[in-house]
Amino acid sequence: MPRTVSLVVALVVGVSALYPAVQACGDKFLMVGRGARFQRAYASVHPGKILIYARPSTNARAAIRDPQLHRALRQAGHAVSVIEDWALLEQALKMAPTDVVLVDVSEAARLQAAMEASPTRPDTLFVAFPSAQPPSDVICRLKSSDKPIRFLDEVENVMKARTRRAKTS
Repeated sequence: MPRTVSLVVALVVGVSALYPAVQACGDKFLMVGRGARFQRAYASVHPGKILIYARPSTNARAAIRDPQLHRALRQAGHAVSVIEDWALLEQALKMAPTDVVLVDVSEAARLQAAMEASPTRPDTLFVAFPSAQPPSDVICRLKSSDKPIRFLDEVENVMKARTRRAKTS
């Protein structure tokens, strides 16, 4: 009997020596070509419909016009529309369901009437540009120089609040 046990142990040790790497649970993510890509790691828990108003005179380097921001919002699961004409923005707010509007803070007064005509009552995230002076009654949490992750965080916060409000009403 002891001889059989020692033979089995020797066999197990010998077989395991033939296979140098035994993979644990997390090792699959370390292999080349597998695992989550960092660009796609951010996924929104509350995806929404986002409307970005970037007037043609907006600086091309501003984050609101940045294709990387638009791509990051789409990869996070949001539906993104970019509009450059004020008349089209007003029409889109009346016709298309919208959750969040990203707009320059200087458009705050003009946007108020258009928002009241919208059936879905979207939330607004104002973006401050260096030359713009925000009105005193407007809260501006984003700057034109912010990174896309900052925009993603603010959009996620707004969508979370919208979801809570929808559940309570």
